[in-house]
Amino acid sequence: MENQAAEPQNYEDVQKSGYLRKHKSMHRRFFVLRAASEHGPARLEYYENEKKFRSKSPVPKKVLNLETCFNINKRADSKNKHMIVLYTRSESFAIAADSEEIQNEWYQAMLDLQCNCKTPEDYGSSGECSSPSPIPTFKEVWQVKVWPKGLGHARNLVGIYRLCLTDKTVNFVKLNSDVAAVVLQLMNVRRCGHSENFFFIEVGRSAITGPGEFWMQVDDSVVAQNMHETLLEGHEGPERRVWPAQ
Repeated sequence: MENQAAEPQNYEDVQKSGYLRKHKSMHRRFFVLRAASEHGPARLEYYENEKKFRSKSPVPKKVLNLETCFNINKRADSKNKHMIVLYTRSESFAIAADSEEIQNEWYQAMLDLQCNCKTPEDYGSSGECSSPSPIPTFKEVWQVKVWPKGLGHARNLVGIYRLCLTDKTVNFVKLNSDVAAVVLQLMNVRRCGHSENFFFIEVGRSAITGPGEFWMQVDDSVVAQNMHETLLEGHEGPERRVWPAQ
């Protein structure tokens, strides 16, 4: 019987590769960042180890298409100081680097590929991408659990949401949705704060929801503090009033 040689794997679209950790399990896995090519869109893959990746017929344990990501953000919590979180419409996937330098390298590489098109055919004669992204990119995104308290109860805004921050707005986006359920103007935020792993926002009468508070649970106190500090940085105006951490 004639032996047919297996087709060698193509590495031309590989932009970056190396070991990172999965956030929750902290297991080290071999991650591969691929650029868009005739073989597929720009994507992040991971394998059990490098040997599995370089085998004749590698099958990734997970694949995330970068162009369909809701957002990509750097994060820190009580376990990991150098995380990257990729948000899709239905899930969030977090990886942890061993240092800030490695985190920044992977983060920037992901953003660069996310900004590119799905395929080379998406480029027009000018050389620029002619395919607009269907999902807006937010300044920051956090996954939160809105509690049935205050405006969360009154507006029936309870459960898992993404809290998405722009320069002027705070958006509550439900899982599997591209449309914000509630959009709050930052100028209408009267105060905010955090206590342990809870974060809250109080809005005034000018808000679309009317006056009241939204209470949200997050992974831990480090995330809640980061949300608090980030919202303060984005909340401009001399009349800003803020509750300190309790």
